[in-house]
Amino acid sequence: MALADYSDIEQEIKDAPEPKILPRGSEVKARIIGHNEGEGDYGTWHQFVFDVPSDPLVKEFRKFVSDPLQAKDAEERIKQGIYRGFNQFTTCFGIDISRPVDWDEWVGLEGWVILGVRKDDEYGDQNTVSKYVTGK
Repeated sequence: MALADYSDIEQEIKDAPEPKILPRGSEVKARIIGHNEGEGDYGTWHQFVFDVPSDPLVKEFRKFVSDPLQAKDAEERIKQGIYRGFNQFTTCFGIDISRPVDWDEWVGLEGWVILGVRKDDEYGDQNTVSKYVTGK
């Protein structure tokens, strides 16, 4: 294996800034950079990972999105909440659900969100999606 020479960028490496979180209530354009899914007690779960393209120092943040197809047998209050949340997510990111969709195809889409802050003793404070901006 060839030697790697970092001497030209040594100081930049040492001075690399720490990632940050934004204040609660910040409105930012978020980009979907990842999608994870798995099976849980109530069916398939979906988690999206976001970044803020205009500020690369903002820590990535995540949000679970419930699949409305899994909610058809749920209690009416829960089902309508899932439908409402899914509609807000798809509206925010301009996703057309009038045709079959592949959740992985949504990586790269951008939309405006309002951030929250979640306190976590293990991982430190983290941004969350408090609200999707849908134009309403």
